[in-house]
Amino acid sequence: MVPNKSKRIALLQDLLVTRMLEDLNDMDKCTPGLYQVIRGIITDNREQLDAIPEETLTYLEDKFKDSIPFKREAS
Repeated sequence: MVPNKSKRIALLQDLLVTRMLEDLNDMDKCTPGLYQVIRGIITDNREQLDAIPEETLTYLEDKFKDSIPFKREAS
């Protein structure tokens, strides 16, 4: 049985977020462009932020602050 459209979209969102979190730990993939994509997703889904666990938000914030490519782009 093929999942309905909304279930497939939810699955894609889950996979996308999982892969982006993995990419944040890979210095070859951890680029300012990745941060822009993540920021866009967060902005587009502001109403859902309350459902995101605090530890996930803290993890992302720490990665943004500590990322060498992000710092290099900002300077």
